[in-house]
Amino acid sequence: MSETLTKRERKARIRRGQPIEALGLQFYPITMADYEEFLECKGVLALRMTSLAKQSFEYITMPFLSALWAVDYDTARATGKPVGMTERIVRLLCLSLRLGHDEQNELLHGVYCDRSNPRNLHHVEVTQDGKTVQIDPVDFTTTVRPLIAEQNGIELPDESFNPELVEEEQNIAQDKSAKLHFDIDTLIASVAHASGLRESDIDKWTVTEFERRRQAIERSLNYSIYTPLVQMGMVKFKDGNPYQSWCFDNEKGLSPALKTTSELKYKLAAIGDIEQAVGQATQNTDQKI
Repeated sequence: MSETLTKRERKARIRRGQPIEALGLQFYPITMADYEEFLECKGVLALRMTSLAKQSFEYITMPFLSALWAVDYDTARATGKPVGMTERIVRLLCLSLRLGHDEQNELLHGVYCDRSNPRNLHHVEVTQDGKTVQIDPVDFTTTVRPLIAEQNGIELPDESFNPELVEEEQNIAQDKSAKLHFDIDTLIASVAHASGLRESDIDKWTVTEFERRRQAIERSLNYSIYTPLVQMGMVKFKDGNPYQSWCFDNEKGLSPALKTTSELKYKLAAIGDIEQAVGQATQNTDQKI
């Protein structure tokens, strides 16, 4: 059983950094003391399932956790070494449940598969405060994954968008931007400096609190620098000023050129039989010649 919270109560608890009960477990926001490990694992939670179709279409028909396990299992059989996606998800679960070191080691061995077919994940067994709970792949998909994401500011992908087009747009954006050397200690020191705090003070913050503060600092600096220049006509942006407010971001989304999978299918259906259309056009050309 999970405690019943309204959307407003849930958002308020997340904003205040309070735990939320789900499946009989207490899920906590991850703190900055575990920020480096969080960064190592969060990418797997935000994995776009449709991207796995490149390896096998079967993966995207499975629940999220089952697909990760199957990818690791198949890769281990083919290469002798798993990708490690399941292990990172379990570590992220450990951080979210705030398990101690010994309990984390137990959880890392608490992944159970079907005896008749070890490729099928059955459940993950979790013990928190002496209480043992089994989380099956469906519960993880519908309850655990979105909760951990929401508590820690992770944006889960919209699976309806074509994965190839999304990947291409991300690559274009990366190519256009200057390359920076990412260093966690420098990032924390910069946020601490701008906040008038010692770096050690930030260890108690939740990851979400840190990310909100970092974004606020960046937004405020961009607004104070670029908005006056735009107003004086000294700087122009192709799509308008991206820094219109010191406290709010512009609405964001994928490029208008990107279409959902269903939209693409609809447009192709409207065209009709492409091969037939091309063949007819070729016959017409031959007749004119």
